[in-house]
Amino acid sequence: MTMGAPGGGAHRWRWPLVPEEMTDSKYVRLLISDRFPNKEEDLLKLERDERELFGEGHDFEVGSYTYISEIFMEQILLPSLDAREASTLAKASKTIEELLECGRESILEGVNIRIIDYLLGFPEYWFKFRQFAGPNVIKQVSQRRRFLNFDPFSEHI
Repeated sequence: MTMGAPGGGAHRWRWPLVPEEMTDSKYVRLLISDRFPNKEEDLLKLERDERELFGEGHDFEVGSYTYISEIFMEQILLPSLDAREASTLAKASKTIEELLECGRESILEGVNIRIIDYLLGFPEYWFKFRQFAGPNVIKQVSQRRRFLNFDPFSEHI
């Protein structure tokens, strides 16, 4: 797949593997932008806000965890769960699978902590999402099953 890069240019690589020279943050940003192009303005606003926070001239990059938390979770996944938007939930599930397959430890940690643990912390969200969950998410949930006070694979909370 050829990916367009912000500011022009193109990357030639296949999701979900991250090219060695690409930062985790850039990968997460490009994946969200590619899968949810309607969120580009929100991504740019987050980047502007972070730049203002750290000040112009500082070399900074919005972190992958921040993109996962503030854009993917807060603006894509949770609103889609609340509205029960099946098409967006299916696309979000595919995106989570790609993040889990990327091979970068910090991205895996971000997905596990911010997405999977969050869903399991609110069983009503997990049960809404479960039908869309891919094999990597199911594997992660299965590994946590013994720590939960509910059965994530039962029919009821």
